[in-house]
Amino acid sequence: MIRFLIVIFLSVLSERVFSQGRLDSLYFKSDLIADLESLKQELLKSHPSPFEFCDERYFNKVFEASTYVIEERTTLAEYTVIVSNLLNTLRDSHTAIDYGQLLDLQFSRGGFYMPLGLELAQTSNGIKLLVTQDWESKITPGSELLSINGIPADKLLKRANDYACVEGDADDARKQVAVSILTICAGLKVPFRLINQIEIVDFNSTDTLEVELKGYQRKEFHRERMKRMNARQPSPVQLTLDSADNLAILQVTTFAPTAARRYKKLIADCFHQIKEGNYTNLIIDLRNNGGGSSSLVEYVYSYIDTSGYNTPSNVIGRNSRLSNSRSRFMNSTLGDLIMALFYARDEDVQSFRHLAQLPLGEVDTVYFKNPVKQPTHTVFKGFCYLLINGLTASAAVDFTSAFKKRNRGALIGQQCLGPITGTWGNPAAYVLPRTGLRVSIATIRYNYDDTFRYDREGIMPDYSVERSADDIFSDRDTPVEFVINLIKK
Repeated sequence: MIRFLIVIFLSVLSERVFSQGRLDSLYFKSDLIADLESLKQELLKSHPSPFEFCDERYFNKVFEASTYVIEERTTLAEYTVIVSNLLNTLRDSHTAIDYGQLLDLQFSRGGFYMPLGLELAQTSNGIKLLVTQDWESKITPGSELLSINGIPADKLLKRANDYACVEGDADDARKQVAVSILTICAGLKVPFRLINQIEIVDFNSTDTLEVELKGYQRKEFHRERMKRMNARQPSPVQLTLDSADNLAILQVTTFAPTAARRYKKLIADCFHQIKEGNYTNLIIDLRNNGGGSSSLVEYVYSYIDTSGYNTPSNVIGRNSRLSNSRSRFMNSTLGDLIMALFYARDEDVQSFRHLAQLPLGEVDTVYFKNPVKQPTHTVFKGFCYLLINGLTASAAVDFTSAFKKRNRGALIGQQCLGPITGTWGNPAAYVLPRTGLRVSIATIRYNYDDTFRYDREGIMPDYSVERSADDIFSDRDTPVEFVINLIKK
């Protein structure tokens, strides 16, 4: 979840100045406690079921402890850790601190950020934090990270884990979330500079080296990141055909595309190519897919199952001012009229319309019955393999759950960020009134069946496959190679 960026304001209240935008800004204890209290009250008013994975008494104890650890004057950077730890007690990945704002705060007033690709991987000395890439290509891929600007890597990883969201007991997946945000958290500990000191153990020489890496200011960073993203992954849907191994590889990086109609056409075209080529083995790659629309999950899954797919089975929603902030148009007179006239038979629209019209604070459950189906001749009926990892989250867990429950094929990779029974969703942004710190709060609960059973353990793969330092150095896609070996056997 690195999604949201906000405008930073400077506000004055009474005789106290609240500098919203500097990580080193000092805040009075009473104001920070007031922000925690406002966050707690908003959680209780907006979250449909905050205490499924966390006992309410335990949450209240953590809340009380959070108020005690705040010093009389506390920096915004220190406060972000307290807020994140409090939210993470709920073990709901949709209710978390805003990583995008944490990144944006580092750019405030000319600050820097240093991008660095990292991965936990197996080495001869155990599991280590390895560098996969840096923007200047100064570090050999597969090299072990020892420190950033003098802070040991293990301390940075421990701090990143304080910020990393988790769903239920998917703690292995949480480690991957922590790795993905580690450089953001490193900048919260010690601000990045124009030139940063990175200590590594070089993959080739095994010597301990110190490498200088450039820090980027806001505009340059976003420009360079966009250029690299477009070069590496120009489309949310990519199809690779391997005729030698009779294998099609469909990579789906998101269920939240910018253009849903084009996305559906891409999916349809990909499956048409697979059928035309008579491929009998298919990999669907959902690694690093952070989720999105349940209707697009239904659409993609319907191409591998002749019975189609309906998801979720039901949604529990609590109406609140915060949840309404996500659907202002639906709550308007014009929006309500359009929903009633043109989407009368759309059960998704009508169900969420019903939830939006509940009295404030009321909770209700809506059910979904209509599966998305494709014509039988277009559905892929061969062998399927699903690639997942710790960044397979939200709606991508929805897809994984259906794949596993229906025995559609083998799961390959690492634990995903969620259990087989359901997740939360539709997070709405809430801004703490005094610090301006931004968090997200889930406003609905997705259930994948009508048992209302809430498993805690993240979905585990049938075959656990991780990359080694050699794999990273060689840029080898180890899970794909594993599937190819399964096919050959």
